[in-house]
Amino acid sequence: MPYLNAVCCETLRIYPVVLIVSPREAKKTITIMGQEYPVGTALTPCIYLTHHREDLYPEPEKFKPERFLERQYSAYEFLPFGGTNRRCIGAAFAMFEMKLVLATILRHYNLALADKQPVKPVRRGVTLAPAGGVKMVMTGKRMQVETKSPSVATV
Repeated sequence: MPYLNAVCCETLRIYPVVLIVSPREAKKTITIMGQEYPVGTALTPCIYLTHHREDLYPEPEKFKPERFLERQYSAYEFLPFGGTNRRCIGAAFAMFEMKLVLATILRHYNLALADKQPVKPVRRGVTLAPAGGVKMVMTGKRMQVETKSPSVATV
């Protein structure tokens, strides 16, 4: 399960569903990475750019789920569902659903990419999605091992 979680996190890091979050207005002068912003400045955090920062994610274009096993990222470094009190209310459910669907499919089938070309994300309104989808080929079924239910003893 930890590796499945890491795969889901790495997928959302490289291809976040939403590029940017709602703009915030600076209530006081703030300095971010050496740049000063005065009161009233509209700031729009970019999830995509944050997730592709080389200083946070070495080799940011590579799919490396292990990075999420080796390190715990802060809410300011990994924010696939937005951040702070404006974080998507469905974030926990979305992660649960993603893991459940992947685990269910991979438990039954062996899959391979139908096309080895890199995935090119495109904007669809405020969200990102793979251009043309991601086509997979079923290369085989996994052998199902029957498990017996444990006996229940009556005392």
